[in-house]
Amino acid sequence: MLKKITIVVLLASVSLFVNAAQLLTKNSQVKGSIVNAKLANSHIASSQQVKQYQSYKQKKAKIAIIIDDIGNKRADADAFALSEKVTFSILPHTRFSTEYSTYSFHQGREVMLHMPMESLHGESLGDGALLASMYPKEVESNLLLALESVPHAIGVNNHMGSKLTQITLQMNAVMDVLSNNNLYFIDSRTTKFTKALKIAQQRGVASAQRHVFLDHYATEAFLEKQFEQLIRKARRNGSVIGIAHPYAVSIEFLKEKLANLPDDIELITVSEYLAGDGSISEYQFEQPRLAKETNLPTSDIAPQ
Repeated sequence: MLKKITIVVLLASVSLFVNAAQLLTKNSQVKGSIVNAKLANSHIASSQQVKQYQSYKQKKAKIAIIIDDIGNKRADADAFALSEKVTFSILPHTRFSTEYSTYSFHQGREVMLHMPMESLHGESLGDGALLASMYPKEVESNLLLALESVPHAIGVNNHMGSKLTQITLQMNAVMDVLSNNNLYFIDSRTTKFTKALKIAQQRGVASAQRHVFLDHYATEAFLEKQFEQLIRKARRNGSVIGIAHPYAVSIEFLKEKLANLPDDIELITVSEYLAGDGSISEYQFEQPRLAKETNLPTSDIAPQ
């Protein structure tokens, strides 16, 4: 009888031991699964963070730079040392208008017409300017003649114009020419009362406005301050347009800055700015109707 009891106790002990072992094994497996799941989730989260970070890094803020007042003097040729992504806006009817426009084209550089428009302060505008006293047909005629002197121009911005850009009649005439000839418009914003951008948009002209004047004062300190503002605006808004001039200090400053842009900043042309803004399609400015070849061979137009 005692033997039977002993055997039963032993069997019960063995059963309890086996059950305990199985329970420990099961708990260990469950814990292992939980740990593996946590590790997997952590790896997925980490991968997603990396992907998100890489995606963020790939999306750069963009700056477009226009150099105004090109064509007045031989020294303006120094600006050709700047990146070919920098857009040149060339004055019409000057000694170097056609030469510098053609050379820009051969460089692969984007060209605009820097169209003189009447200001509020009576500054000298040069030949062929657009005046508030002109009838629309005169405005159109002068603008077309100016474009002939700047071959390869694919867009226009205003030189001065604090008066004219406020007048609806004349600005409508300007935009009619641009619309009919597949040219874009950049409002230089020489007055806060300008109507130019609004009228351009109403007439279906691909258009934008400058955000920062870089060298209103031609000093390195002022350029530094304005360039920092341009970068801040680009990071905040995604893309911006800055305007400078062919001053020696501006050219040297921009050569250094544009060659050493922050990793999150990209230099683009004005038409690329407009394409990114949705104002134009990528192919729209391949052959603007007024942008044409000249008879000047490349060897005769290189700046000296």
